[in-house]
Amino acid sequence: MLAEYILFVSYVLIGPVAWGFFGFAIIKGRQRMLLFDQPYDIPSPAPRTTILIPAKDEGERVRACLKSVLAQDYPDFQVIAVNDRSVDQTGRVMDEVAAEHPSLKVLHIAEGTLPAGWTGKCNALSQAVKHADGRWLLFVDSDAIVAPGALRKCVAMCESKDVQLLSLLPKLECHGVWESLLVPLTGCCVSSMLLVALNNNDHLPSISFANGQFLMIRKDVYDSIGGHAAESIRDKYCEDLAFARMLKPAGKRVRVSWGTEDLTVRMYSSLSSIFKGWGRNVYAGCLGKPWRILMAMTFVIYCTYSAYAALGWGVYRLVHPVNAYGAYGWLLAGGVHLGFVVGVLGMVYSWSGNGRFNGLYFPLSGAMLLGILLKALKMCVTGKVEWRGTTYRHRMSGI
Repeated sequence: MLAEYILFVSYVLIGPVAWGFFGFAIIKGRQRMLLFDQPYDIPSPAPRTTILIPAKDEGERVRACLKSVLAQDYPDFQVIAVNDRSVDQTGRVMDEVAAEHPSLKVLHIAEGTLPAGWTGKCNALSQAVKHADGRWLLFVDSDAIVAPGALRKCVAMCESKDVQLLSLLPKLECHGVWESLLVPLTGCCVSSMLLVALNNNDHLPSISFANGQFLMIRKDVYDSIGGHAAESIRDKYCEDLAFARMLKPAGKRVRVSWGTEDLTVRMYSSLSSIFKGWGRNVYAGCLGKPWRILMAMTFVIYCTYSAYAALGWGVYRLVHPVNAYGAYGWLLAGGVHLGFVVGVLGMVYSWSGNGRFNGLYFPLSGAMLLGILLKALKMCVTGKVEWRGTTYRHRMSGI
């Protein structure tokens, strides 16, 4: 009896209590990342902004991104798109859009020209910035759709609040079961591992984050650290994090905001790409070190799956009682725990633009999440990452 009582108390602490705290923390964190709760005015004249879009083997999908960016209602901007060694029709699509929109400049990087020690994206953007003449640089991933007023809103806020780097968290466009279940869940896991909700606190310089799907940085600040050519950035798979980790400790204002009204992204379109892409993101975000990954796996296994074990044990105790209250205690604690899990995950799915009901499928999605974390652990051991047709092998340097 004493042993079971100790086990019960331990379970309550690592289960329902932990998930109650986690839910409270992410709600408060989200509130800290709602940066557009009031309108801001852009200066007059509006500072010129350069939008840069790298793409590799995006095919027809890049057309929608380019057209959304070209449709910005901002008064003074230029757009530079980079076809980075694509072997499909990406370059042709870019050229077709440029023929319709003379304000779009297209650069083509040939296969076999990636310098040693560089990732493809960093090299592409470093080449593109050489043609940029804006006070602000906005880096947009080629799978993103940007709302017409997004640039105006972001420049106005940054100029008003003296923010040097801003990135948005997007609405996640998901098609099919695996995308809907795994992309928002893994995004929540990674955000929690990296303590993204604390990024906007200037008193915590060691906690820094940025999202390269939509990353806006003042050009003089970008130049001051060497841009994508900086030795500590050029070889990074998640160069966005590298920028934030350089700038925030240096006293620059780095901000992350929810941007589900301004940015929509379909990150991955197949189960294999979800595993490869999120595995790479987890590995890079943790700087190739396994400790945060192991902590996340521990939380998933012990703090989440324990809800189902508690409910099962409660049913067992109904059949094999040892006292009048033991079974009901386990069932009540397990029910509250499961309610927290489903409710909190339902919020996460809803915030990302997906259905709350996806939280009900955690026994399946949680197992798949563990598989993604295991893939990231493998990368920590081997140092080998394959992405967009290029294989990289090196040890992550810390920032």
